[in-house]
Amino acid sequence: MSRFWKHKRVGLALGSGGARGWAHLGVLQALKERGIQVDYVAGTSMGSLVGAFLAADREDVLRELAQNLDWKRLRPFFWEVSLSRSGLTDGRKLLEEFRKMLGLREFRELDLPFRAVATDLDTGGEVVLSSGNLLQAVRASISIPGLFSPVRVGRRLLVDGGLVNPVPVSVAREMGAQIVIAVDVSQGIVADKKSGPRKSKEPEPVRGPLALPKPAAAEEKGGATRLLDDFFAEIEKKVNRLRAAAADAAARPAVTDVLVQSVRIAEARIALARRMAEPPDILIEPKLGTIGTLEFHRAKEALAAGYAAARKALD
Repeated sequence: MSRFWKHKRVGLALGSGGARGWAHLGVLQALKERGIQVDYVAGTSMGSLVGAFLAADREDVLRELAQNLDWKRLRPFFWEVSLSRSGLTDGRKLLEEFRKMLGLREFRELDLPFRAVATDLDTGGEVVLSSGNLLQAVRASISIPGLFSPVRVGRRLLVDGGLVNPVPVSVAREMGAQIVIAVDVSQGIVADKKSGPRKSKEPEPVRGPLALPKPAAAEEKGGATRLLDDFFAEIEKKVNRLRAAAADAAARPAVTDVLVQSVRIAEARIALARRMAEPPDILIEPKLGTIGTLEFHRAKEALAAGYAAARKALD
């Protein structure tokens, strides 16, 4: 470890970003290899989840899950749709699985000072959670509006902290950090594969002439054959209208994709603004542009990107 780090209290600010937040684990690996001891941890959304495992000295357990993650292992965490009035799920199953992995419930049981950032839904203010039920605090911090129902903590109704402080540098400094390492995984916005804008295609006309019956005699041209002609022409118009409607619907993202992408855009903008006002001492910004917010199965890619970015920034 260089003299830059000696006798300095180091704070780690882990940002929001959904599945992109797996990159935080790669950053932790790089810090460990460099012998950099973290004294304070502050996290927002996915950053709060990873931060809780780091503060509990259980990040290796979370890394093992991430590196061996597939859809089968994901199912126990997300196979729950409650369809409540305020979100698709209340996240109970998710928290139960993480409780088993963490092996503890309260802030006071952690090895390192830890803070989770959430947003007060009523006032729009930033809420820093530092005591009491650890899992409830993390659950509040990760509550993407529309996907997760809000969490009531005391008198406050809380949602995702990324709406106010996506990369909590300020919180790490308030905890007493002299050097703050910030990890921002919100930048490089690209459309999620499932929600990306698709080029709408013009409806293809019905190909080839319709097989109409041949007239038995020339005089029939103005009678039954004309009626059939008009009938099939009307069918062709309706078929083309249906194809146009289907193409238009296919070009529109689902409501959940709209919600997630909207939150991501807002968080990325807020993170940039707060970085200018509250610059960290070291900024780590993994290149995660192709990884979607909900693509948790791409954990290995995110870990690798986080590790590479951390090594570069620390050099």
